[in-house]
Amino acid sequence: MNNISLHRLIFRDWREQKWLALLLLACIISALVVVHFAHLNRQLTIAQDALYQQRDQLDIEWRNLILEQRALSEHSRVEEIARRQLNMVRPTAEQDIAVTVP
Repeated sequence: MNNISLHRLIFRDWREQKWLALLLLACIISALVVVHFAHLNRQLTIAQDALYQQRDQLDIEWRNLILEQRALSEHSRVEEIARRQLNMVRPTAEQDIAVTVP
């Protein structure tokens, strides 16, 4: 039986196979980096989707506000409010005055 201890055998194997062990370690580190960046990519994609949804909601709200503005500024509505609330009337042809700039 040989009197070589286990730690000496491991150290001898390490000297002979150190490049293989370093390559294995590099592969493990590389795999962990890939997993980390895939996770970051998923998080950024989720944040981007949330921003797209927010943009779409703001676009819908803006379109509704434009429609409301057009409805409120419609000529007949303005005329009705002027007649009802301010007691205004449309001037007759005799009351029209044309202003010219010299």
